[in-house]
Amino acid sequence: MKKFILSFVAMVPVMSMPLGAEEPKFTSDLFKKGTLVYSDDFDGELNRERWGAPKGKKIEKGILIIEPQFTNREEAMKALKRDHHLGLEPIGHLNKIPEKFVCHLRYKVEKPKLTPGRPSFQIGHHMIVLGVLEGGGHRIKLPDGPVFSEPDSKMALNEWIDLVIEYQLGKIKLSVNGYSKIYEHEKVTIVNPKDKFGPRFTFKGGPECRILFDSVRLWECQD
Repeated sequence: MKKFILSFVAMVPVMSMPLGAEEPKFTSDLFKKGTLVYSDDFDGELNRERWGAPKGKKIEKGILIIEPQFTNREEAMKALKRDHHLGLEPIGHLNKIPEKFVCHLRYKVEKPKLTPGRPSFQIGHHMIVLGVLEGGGHRIKLPDGPVFSEPDSKMALNEWIDLVIEYQLGKIKLSVNGYSKIYEHEKVTIVNPKDKFGPRFTFKGGPECRILFDSVRLWECQD
């Protein structure tokens, strides 16, 4: 049986970079250069190139809000004329993720309690999964690979999360509320060959949920 080797380096916790109107300076532990390819404080129209169709989405007072499209199964089936993908949970996609990137994202999941597998933030559609731990903190699951629990990040429902992702094939650094680690493993990938839309982020909230986004910065990077 082939053995997989994981190398991870704990980083000293630092204060998260604030995401305001001013463009943050590019910094990275994995890359020397980055080109800002998308920046949004949600003070204008929805960027459909990045977020797709507006169904289930709205912008209010500088916040992008993603909500369920329907409140019950019967209503959804009648409107959609199908019995699957009924829009009963908030689902969002951030599209056109570069091959190598740094992303700053400030978001919040409004939800009474955790439900099985939800909320889920997929870094790469159905690939690296970032979830919330019961009692606080986060969990990282690599595709067909190991799972890591990080309670020290204090990630929680109904609180703003400052997330920084630095990624290249085989290596990812995640900073959650200033708590950072680097994971190096052959299963670190955002590429899903079955996803015709290419690399993207997928957000799924489950029942009784809204997902709110305050700001996003995305850099395409070079070594």
